[in-house]
Amino acid sequence: MAGLELNGPLNLTGQLTLSASGGKVLAGGFEVLVQLSAPGEPHHGTASPVILPPPPASPLDTGPNVWIISSFNQTVKIGTKPIVALGMVMQGQTPMWPGMVLPSQNNMQPTAVSVNGVPANVQNDQATIFPTGVPAPLGTSGQ
Repeated sequence: MAGLELNGPLNLTGQLTLSASGGKVLAGGFEVLVQLSAPGEPHHGTASPVILPPPPASPLDTGPNVWIISSFNQTVKIGTKPIVALGMVMQGQTPMWPGMVLPSQNNMQPTAVSVNGVPANVQNDQATIFPTGVPAPLGTSGQ
């Protein structure tokens, strides 16, 4: 299977659709993260459960799965899925706990592959879940 490896400095802009001919799109050797629909598609990662409300009441949803449900970029895509360049996540068995994708730690300036000036998020970047502040490693690209 062929893939597409992007190496920076590179700034992707406008309406652009990338294709990897059955492989994966990489930025700096890491798979680029794409937006997914929760809970139907495989999740991007997991985080510690959100235990709300606190005991003695039972928690509303302690599911650890995390999905990137909205990328702040909607113009540059891999197939039909937007590349993540920051965005929002949801956690839970039935996604209910919001969070935010953090700036990329694995695709950094000055050699970053960027989307409209924002470094694209790649595999092993992180998100933060708002109710707990817990980091959520994003180990699966979703491609």
